[in-house]
Amino acid sequence: MAGDMFLAALLDLSDHRFTLPLLSELARQLVGSECALTTERAWRGSLSGVLLDVRTFESGHSVHRGLADCQRLIERASLLGPRAQNTAKQVFERIARAEAHVHGCGLQEVHFHEVGAVDALIDVCGAALAVERLEVAAVFSTPPVTGTGTVECAHGQLPVPAPGTAEILRGMPHHLGGGSGERLTPTGAALLAELVGEFQAPGDFVSERIGYGAGHRDPKDGPPNILRVQLGRVTSADRAASSGPRSEAEAGASVPRGMAWLMECTLDDMTGEEVGHLLGRLRQAGALEAWSHAVQMKKDRPGVVVSALVRQEQRADLERAAFDHSASLGLRWSLKERSELQRESVLVAVLGKSVRFQIRRRPWAVGGARSAFDATPEYDDIVALAGAKGLSWRDAEQAALAAFRSRPDSARE
Repeated sequence: MAGDMFLAALLDLSDHRFTLPLLSELARQLVGSECALTTERAWRGSLSGVLLDVRTFESGHSVHRGLADCQRLIERASLLGPRAQNTAKQVFERIARAEAHVHGCGLQEVHFHEVGAVDALIDVCGAALAVERLEVAAVFSTPPVTGTGTVECAHGQLPVPAPGTAEILRGMPHHLGGGSGERLTPTGAALLAELVGEFQAPGDFVSERIGYGAGHRDPKDGPPNILRVQLGRVTSADRAASSGPRSEAEAGASVPRGMAWLMECTLDDMTGEEVGHLLGRLRQAGALEAWSHAVQMKKDRPGVVVSALVRQEQRADLERAAFDHSASLGLRWSLKERSELQRESVLVAVLGKSVRFQIRRRPWAVGGARSAFDATPEYDDIVALAGAKGLSWRDAEQAALAAFRSRPDSARE
C-alpha cells in the first residue's frame, strides 16, 4: 500500500466521478502547472493494473515542507470539499506526529522530506478527493503487510517498516512480512489509519467496480506488488458475523443489526455545564446516543471524551453541532455495528395520569421460559405521577407496571 498505488487503483475503477483529468486539475490547484500525471498499464506478477506516474520539478530532489505548509496548500485547493480537506489535513497530521515522535521534536518543527513533496501532496489530497466524490461511507481493509529488509530514504538506510511507518502503525493491525523491501509507505499507512474503520472484511458485499494499482517496484519474491480496491455496497447487517460459536440470539430468531458512526472528541477547556449543553445539542442533531467520560490530558489536566452514535444521514448535522457547540478542533470517526432489538412506545393510563412505556422485544425468547418482551416506564413520567399522587417513586413505578400488565392487549405481547 502506497499513496500512488491507492490513487492508481481508484482511477482503475473507471468511475466518472473520479478521473485522471479531475486529478490533474487538483494537482494544478495544489502546485500550479509544473506537474504532469500519466498512467499506463503494468504487470506485477500475473496481475495487471494502472501505474500512476507523477512528474514534477521536485522529482529526484529532496524538498522540505512543514505541516503548516501542507495545510496551506490543501486549503487553497477549491476542488477539495470540507470533508476532503479535513481528511487530507488529518493524514498529514498523522505523518507529522509520527515524524515528531521519531526525531524528538515539535509538531511544527517536522520537515516532511519526501512526504512533503508534490507527489505525496497529490497522493493524499487525491485520495481524500476520491473518497469524497465517490461518496464512500466506510472503508474496510485487511491488515497491511509491511515488507522486510531495509529502505533508502532522506535519512539514509532504515529498517522496514521505516520508523515513521512503524509509529503510524502503533495500535493498528499489520503483518511484518509480505516480501523483501518496503511494502507499506508512511503515506500509505497514514491513509489506512485515517480512512479504515475496521481491518476486516465487510461481510456480505456486492462489488460493483474493481481497480488495481501497480507499485513502481516489481520484486520477484512475495505477493505481486499491486493493490486492489473494490467499490460496492454492504448488503446485509450481518457484516461482522463470526465463524465461532453462535450466540443465543443467533441460535434462535435473528437480531437486526445496523451500522452507525461513532463520533469522538477530547476536550479539556469546557465546563461541566458546557459539556452537558453540548451533549443535549448532539441529541437534538440526531445522535442515537451521546455520552461523556473523564480522561487525563497532557500536563495532567482533567478532561472529557465526548462520544455520540449517529446514522450516516445525520452525520453532517452531528458534525456541525459538535463544532458549533464545543471548542474542539477535530473529530474522530469510526464505523460501528449495532445490534438493535425492535422497540416501540405505548401510552398507559395510571391513576388518571398518562405514563409512557418503552417496550423492548427479544425475538429468540418467543415460546421459551422467558418473556419475549419487557417494558420500562419513562423516568420523567413516574416522577410526575409520584408528585401528583403523593406517592414514593417506587410505589408510583409499581402502580404503573400493574396498570401496564392489566391492559387488554398485554397478553398478546
